[in-house]
Amino acid sequence: MEGDGRMSYGSEEDRRAGRIAIGIVLVLAVVAGGWWWWGRHGGEPAPEQVAAAPESPPVQEPVEEPPPAIQHPLGTAPPEEQPAADEPGPDPDTVTRQAFGEVFGPAIAEWLIDEQLARRVVATVDNLPRNTRIEPLRPLRAPAGSFAVEREVIDAAVGEERIVLSPANSARYDAIIGLVAAVDAKAAAAVYRRIYPQLQAAYEELGYPGRYFNDRVVSVIDHLLGTPEPTGPLLLEQPKVLYRFVDERLEALSPGQKLLLRIGPEHARVVKQKLREFRAQIAADSTASKE
Repeated sequence: MEGDGRMSYGSEEDRRAGRIAIGIVLVLAVVAGGWWWWGRHGGEPAPEQVAAAPESPPVQEPVEEPPPAIQHPLGTAPPEEQPAADEPGPDPDTVTRQAFGEVFGPAIAEWLIDEQLARRVVATVDNLPRNTRIEPLRPLRAPAGSFAVEREVIDAAVGEERIVLSPANSARYDAIIGLVAAVDAKAAAAVYRRIYPQLQAAYEELGYPGRYFNDRVVSVIDHLLGTPEPTGPLLLEQPKVLYRFVDERLEALSPGQKLLLRIGPEHARVVKQKLREFRAQIAADSTASKE
């Protein structure tokens, strides 16, 4: 299926492909946490240059480094219809919102967080690997339920117990993991190319002019695939209000990796497998046939 850059799902085949594409977006943006840090790093105004004395050498302006070379080009096909020069292009939020509606039907509206939706999706993906404190600003509302732990008595006589991550957390993600499990990665990649211009535009608007979003997607996928798979219960501690992993190696993981632990090992294996399949379709270093 050739991408034309427009969000149009007229046929059943297109609607099915759309479900697949959004499923991949949900792998990265919803299942893996839906957190992102909204940073606007406004620099201070540059100070006025003071004229140098005649004997002083001229002060050289810092040279701005060019953006890195694209590592994983998608070969996105140009849209068949371009807006006139004096007409604004399609609004990313509108395109993204319509895509969700076309794919999932009107019921999805109650889940969407409409404001800056396109940026939320892109920024969530971008910030999954970051070990910084980031704001919980998701493209979709969180699943029902709350974080669950279990307290296991070790020695009742002295009141000794341990806190473990409850398997009940995994059930909160059953519905979305079911969608992910049905994803056909090849068809997903085809539709990803169709919606890519909107994602790229949102990425650059976040503060990455000249940076290629698909390179970031591949990098984030690789990061998530590196999430460890511990055996046995995940031990927690509660020094104050929030819980943290007892194992410092797990506590040092990124938000995206921690969420793969939180959804449970079976769900995490499904997500990782689908990420591998999707990566094989969009990464230049893959030997998989893309035909």
